[in-house]
Amino acid sequence: MKAPSEIVEHNMDLSDIEKESIQLTIKLDKNGMPLIPQPSDFKDDPLNWPRWLKWTVLLQVSFMAFLGPFNAAVVNPSLVLLGEAFHKPVEIITYSTTTAIIVGGLSAFIWIPLTNVYGRRPITLLAEIFTILGHVGSARSTTFATLLGSRALNGIGFGGMMTVGTAFLNDMFFLHERGEKTGIYTIFVTNGAHMGVLAGGFLGQKFGWAWDFWMPAIVTAVSLLFAIFLLPETLFSHELRFLAKRQHGRTYLEMLFNFKGNLLPQRTLQFKDFLTSFYMLKYPSVTLCFWYYTWSWTFVNILPALSMAKIYSSHYGFESGAIGLCTGIPLIVGCVIGELCAGKLSDYIMYSKAKRNSGFRKPEHRLYLTAVAAAFMPAGMIMFGICIQRKAMYIIPLIGLCISVLGLQITSTCLYAYVSDCYRAQTPESAVLMNFGRGLSFVIGFFWLPAVNSIGYDWTWTTFGLIILLFWLPIFLLIKYGEVWRQRLGSPNFHHCI
Repeated sequence: MKAPSEIVEHNMDLSDIEKESIQLTIKLDKNGMPLIPQPSDFKDDPLNWPRWLKWTVLLQVSFMAFLGPFNAAVVNPSLVLLGEAFHKPVEIITYSTTTAIIVGGLSAFIWIPLTNVYGRRPITLLAEIFTILGHVGSARSTTFATLLGSRALNGIGFGGMMTVGTAFLNDMFFLHERGEKTGIYTIFVTNGAHMGVLAGGFLGQKFGWAWDFWMPAIVTAVSLLFAIFLLPETLFSHELRFLAKRQHGRTYLEMLFNFKGNLLPQRTLQFKDFLTSFYMLKYPSVTLCFWYYTWSWTFVNILPALSMAKIYSSHYGFESGAIGLCTGIPLIVGCVIGELCAGKLSDYIMYSKAKRNSGFRKPEHRLYLTAVAAAFMPAGMIMFGICIQRKAMYIIPLIGLCISVLGLQITSTCLYAYVSDCYRAQTPESAVLMNFGRGLSFVIGFFWLPAVNSIGYDWTWTTFGLIILLFWLPIFLLIKYGEVWRQRLGSPNFHHCI
């Protein structure tokens, strides 16, 4: 986060007169506080786009991020049907989902460096094409090996779709807007898996498991069609030397189809660009958020996606359609309630604190709400595990699911916005780590069932819930010491031109 003086310090070799001129042209928001980041005077600067265009892009990239977990989870209620088709036990069939998840997490390390050099738009379109091809291959698979390969291709594609969204968002919105906009983005991400199982259950039951792949292929193709005409390039350099050489802005059609004109000058792809995400692990504000988000997502979002088919078929005798409803509805409700408590509220907390502190916005203020979420997530998980173990009425455990995902939504919104506020130019690299954290969630598929067989649902879910509570303690340390750590470590030394 740059204060006005820092905007000047970023261009140290400018003359004193030029620096003074910059200071005099600082642009303010409607409340008289400096806009962060400072927009240029060009209309094609994404920060200056009209509101309708910003929202059009935000909703598109949010929907693409939604399609990531949607594509991964849509087949989960039909795992029993897949097992019958490929003559494999359900425990083995789940590897098709975990394959897509882990490949999706790893592929982002390739996609993001490409977006920083070749642009957000072309790489996003390419990722959607990979996703569609992966679905078509999955639907037409006749062997389990072919299915795994197709799911891996699918993961390569949706890994890109899930990661580039934060880069688009960060290119278009000011710091004081990011809490709300990040909340919208994360509610799409979190609900992807929930809507996937909701739709996939009935599709598999009525039309067969192949339609759990054909349907998302069609939906992603429609998204691709919209993106071709409604997703302009947002990569834009605010470096003063670049702006001084610009003679005119780009038209809307140029932002869509002028690939060369959208490239940043003298920006080339280098091997070290693929390592920048790992470099961000140097900063506690990124590493601790990545760690906490990984396990929150794993236990609250992925565990139900992998376990509900087995639990609700064996305990309650439900078929895939009903399982999809039982998984999707409570998680969607929890997400919506959580976002109502997170996005604008985190912006308000930051703004109110800034007013009392001479306009200085401190990113750590966004983390206050995670304390509430740290209570909701374990409480909901413990409730779910105990109710399943005691075979309570089927609807009671679903209330626990709703409570836990409410906490996850608050956590996701606050962590994403916080990391972006701390290191704006490096937001794509931080998003890669968050996406990788979602990819790491595949590990839960290997040990949740053995744990249940050993200690039961109640103690398994209680243990997972307490782990989440324990892992919140580093976030508390960020609230207390994060600003000191950031000042001591300084800013990353790459992407200064963005």
